[in-house]
Amino acid sequence: MTGTTLWDSAIVLGGGFAGLLSARVLSDHFRQVTIVEQDSEPGAEPRPGVPQSAHPHALTARGASQVEEFFPGLRAELLAEGCPVIDFAEGVRILFPTGWTSREPVDVDVQLMPRPLLEHAIRRRVTALDAVTIHYGLRVDRVQLDRETGVTAVVAHPHKTAGAGDQERVLQADLVVDATGRGSRLPHWLAEAGFGQPATLVAGKKTTHTSRLYTVSPDSGRDWCASYEPTIAPVSPRGGVLLRIGTDQWIVGMLGAAGEAPPTDEEGFRAYARELRNPNFATIIDEGVPLGPIRRTRATGNRWYRYDRIRHWPARVIALGDSICIFNPVYGQGMTVAALQAALLDTLLTRHAERGNLDKLGRAFQRGAAALIRSPWMVSTSTDRAWEDNPTLSSRIAASLFGAVTARLPHHPGLYRRFVRTMQMLDPPTSLVAPRALAQIASLPSVSRHLATCTCAEPRQNGQAPASPGRNNPMSTSG
Repeated sequence: MTGTTLWDSAIVLGGGFAGLLSARVLSDHFRQVTIVEQDSEPGAEPRPGVPQSAHPHALTARGASQVEEFFPGLRAELLAEGCPVIDFAEGVRILFPTGWTSREPVDVDVQLMPRPLLEHAIRRRVTALDAVTIHYGLRVDRVQLDRETGVTAVVAHPHKTAGAGDQERVLQADLVVDATGRGSRLPHWLAEAGFGQPATLVAGKKTTHTSRLYTVSPDSGRDWCASYEPTIAPVSPRGGVLLRIGTDQWIVGMLGAAGEAPPTDEEGFRAYARELRNPNFATIIDEGVPLGPIRRTRATGNRWYRYDRIRHWPARVIALGDSICIFNPVYGQGMTVAALQAALLDTLLTRHAERGNLDKLGRAFQRGAAALIRSPWMVSTSTDRAWEDNPTLSSRIAASLFGAVTARLPHHPGLYRRFVRTMQMLDPPTSLVAPRALAQIASLPSVSRHLATCTCAEPRQNGQAPASPGRNNPMSTSG
């Protein structure tokens, strides 16, 4: 990062993860950076504007590395708060239809944390920057776009929940960054100003997430920090994600696809967990004490605004993170893509500082941001499309390939390492279809044979007896 400080003012719309990272970058290039956030100043609870923050989150290894570059020492700070750092294979127990994944280390560390705590730690650092100011409780009504200069001002009113009257505020800026996320109104503002509407890609049916936070007494015999049973199109519409996000805090997230909706009542939520093949969910619920209500989110589809295809893009406007592309959160890609886009913004601002102007910055950024989206979009949508009522041939092929890969994962540590590195965005998805990977997949006996002999109880660890088999699970054995 470089401190050019060539321009006067930048405005960031949205004070969430993407907005805070954007402000961190802009503070090196602008004398004044103003964040406009419609929610009131957040506490420990999930913000109304980020309903998905109540569900399990984890930065990918690549995303965590980028965030650490922005905020050195953040990982250690979160670790001191009880957020564990683990080797993915050693600390995450994943049950696929053909069995449990290997515990052999893959040299890929991940950190588990609650989304509100992560944002709080970042917000504390960003607000400590001399150049940055946050205005809470302001609703942005419009961005005044000019065909020549790109942007002139942001017009906002106090949010009705802020109780501060209705006086209009006009904020001038050299650059505006839209980081308002899935509720972005930028397509409407662009159309109003004559820039046109972006083409929009939508893929896959929505997945329902239902989650609850629990406190669980530490267990010296539990040598893992997370467990997962994925939904796999089109045959496994139920699943779950389970994370330890503090010394004694766990978040249990139930997943439902293809019309499945995990219940929000106490008994229904517990019954849904018991019906999963992975027994760890029901165990944590049985051992734990609830810390809050059961929360549900349905807005989890994939959507991409193709801003990179708008021919005349305003030079001084940037759309970043979920404002451009929303991913199915089950793949954990959204925050990482936002972090990489923030790094791209820093690079482009440095180049434009050498030129002495912001001409064509917006267009260059949207094209670069689209390049960062393509690979995770392919991962997220290639299988999600198989949930659709009439999936395309390419979607069926992608789902079959994914099924073949996941069927092999419990039985081939080398292929599992490739899979982990791909899902942690360290390697491109093409690494899973490289000749060696395809040879590993091709060596798999028929999936039906594996299903017939699948042991779904936990494998023995360090001489310990296996965990109890999944409840109501005809495929489980005693190990």
